[in-house]
Amino acid sequence: MFDIKKIISKILNLFGYEIQKNPSISSNVKEPFYHFRRIFFNIKSPIIFDIGAYVGDTVALFKTSFSNSSIHAFEPINESFIYLQNRFKKTDNVFLNNIAIGCNRNNKQMMFITKSKGSSSLLEPEKNANELWNGDPLRIQNKTEVETTTIDYYCQKNNIKEIHILKIDVQGSEFEVLKGAEKMLSQKKITLIFTEVSIAPNYLGQTDLDVLIKFLKTYNYKIFNFFKMRHKDGRLIECDILFTRT
Repeated sequence: MFDIKKIISKILNLFGYEIQKNPSISSNVKEPFYHFRRIFFNIKSPIIFDIGAYVGDTVALFKTSFSNSSIHAFEPINESFIYLQNRFKKTDNVFLNNIAIGCNRNNKQMMFITKSKGSSSLLEPEKNANELWNGDPLRIQNKTEVETTTIDYYCQKNNIKEIHILKIDVQGSEFEVLKGAEKMLSQKKITLIFTEVSIAPNYLGQTDLDVLIKFLKTYNYKIFNFFKMRHKDGRLIECDILFTRT
């Protein structure tokens, strides 16, 4: 027996489309890459910034979605950066940077390396942060000094005129990243902003969601949707948010 859905899906994929259930009743709305592909279906070579690339899982997803894309990935932890280098050494147009992104350049900052390396941050974890997570992922195991730069300076230095997708995963420092991109934001050079946001108090001085929304609203960005929402005892503690420019 032929699987009609699979046959139709394959045909639609040839034209850049895919079958999805109604997002109002389906968890498929959690798949932001569907929206990236839909929004940029006619952009042959989008420019993507991956701030906090870690071991490159989102870099790989971006390359799968946009094979001709140029991806600028930033990862300050040396161990993770070496992994990135090995993983993408044969991948075209992936530019790896062993540096943190913030609101200042040529600035040394302390980075807190946590038990879960992907939770490491320029911000110190809150004393009781691990109460919300299993396995003490935010327990500090080490500290290291890292260099920082800004999106604006990097774009100027590398003659980058626009960013189609700005992905941010910096464990509480989202506002600092965006403050370092105010020139690009004010010139309307960034189309989409996709960022992880901590709702629960995970880090000292972490970006408050209200502050983030208000800041981006001044540059005419609005929330498109929430993704990958994580809960603890019915409470939202973390999520990914996609912002689009109006």
